[in-house]
Amino acid sequence: MPWIKPVKQQHMKEIKGEEGPSSLFDRLIANEPDLYTAFRPLQKAVKETNLPEDLREAVITFVSMKNGCRYCTESHAALLKELTGVENVEEWLEDFEASSMSEQWKAVLEYAGRLTAKPVQVDKESVDRLKEAGFDAREIAVINHTVAYTSYTNQLSMGLGL
Repeated sequence: MPWIKPVKQQHMKEIKGEEGPSSLFDRLIANEPDLYTAFRPLQKAVKETNLPEDLREAVITFVSMKNGCRYCTESHAALLKELTGVENVEEWLEDFEASSMSEQWKAVLEYAGRLTAKPVQVDKESVDRLKEAGFDAREIAVINHTVAYTSYTNQLSMGLGL
């Protein structure tokens, strides 16, 4: 991608993860250091919520599928497969209503689908279904942030050519 200027060496220290090399996504958004610096705390906060890792990855994969972000779908589907043992994660999520996944997960994915496809369709009943599935106000806020954050990162990824 010749139109993308390389990250300056001084910023490479900021984007190196503790677990190894930075992702292509991080390297691309780090081309604007101020925005990247502002983005990192949100990225970290979403990863460190009390949402179980398998459910968080299901939401991220599902939302990425709905948004058509292949880069995010593929990377998160691979992790979700490891976490759940489900062989064809995308098919499983696409047909979640007929799957054997828990009613809690189904409620979350229904909510995520509505918020992703047409946010105006998310109403009190959508939130009430999450409450009926056993989620409290704090957990619903985490689910909401995870869906919104994923849509945002999908747009960043696709907008940078990933």
